[in-house]
Amino acid sequence: MAPSLLAGKTAVVTGASSGIGKALTHALAAEGVRVAMIGRDAGRLERAAAGLGAEATAPWTCDVRDDAQVRETVAGIEAAWGQIDILANCAGVYLAAALPELTNEQWDDLWRTNVSGTLFPTRAVLPGMLARGYGFIVVLSSVAAHRSFANMTGYGATKHAVTGFARALTNEVRQEGVRVVTVLSGPVDTPLWDGKSTPLERADMLTPAEVARAIIHAMTVSDKQVLEEVLLLPQAGVYH
Repeated sequence: MAPSLLAGKTAVVTGASSGIGKALTHALAAEGVRVAMIGRDAGRLERAAAGLGAEATAPWTCDVRDDAQVRETVAGIEAAWGQIDILANCAGVYLAAALPELTNEQWDDLWRTNVSGTLFPTRAVLPGMLARGYGFIVVLSSVAAHRSFANMTGYGATKHAVTGFARALTNEVRQEGVRVVTVLSGPVDTPLWDGKSTPLERADMLTPAEVARAIIHAMTVSDKQVLEEVLLLPQAGVYH
């Protein structure tokens, strides 16, 4: 079997302690990628990396909503590993609420985590990628940026924002050798749903591993192509 196109690369995965971020960390490690796992809880990061080994992963505690922390963390990873080839923006929060019930605090949390938490890491890693003429930026969006759903004015707005961000970035960096992958996924069975009502049975949702496989596929079509946008939905649909 030919080696993976990603083998020997280095990656940063945000939101790596659970859900899609954790699954993608494991999928990248299986491709021969060394992964810097970013999250706010060191203990959860270490548990998420169980079985991968110190050579494959390293935990970095960082709040992606804090630009100064992000810049310091990215500089530390580059100093330790030399470069960052892949950034996967997997950190995010979900909230369903009718607009009159959406509080300013909830809106601020949605925006800071989903939008600023994507922009800050991307902006921090991009200069190095542009200087080397190579890189992948993965943006985890949502079907809520593709279709409209009631009670998702706040969440949907943030996912429209990151999708627009990714589309513009694609045209900004394509000629410089940096590729952008945007994943608009349907409901995924992650801890994000714990204690919340769900649009369909969790057994019918996508799994984090399925989303991770789609991301890997998008990055490895060939060394000259990329699937820029992936709409990945459960076969059962989005709502029962």
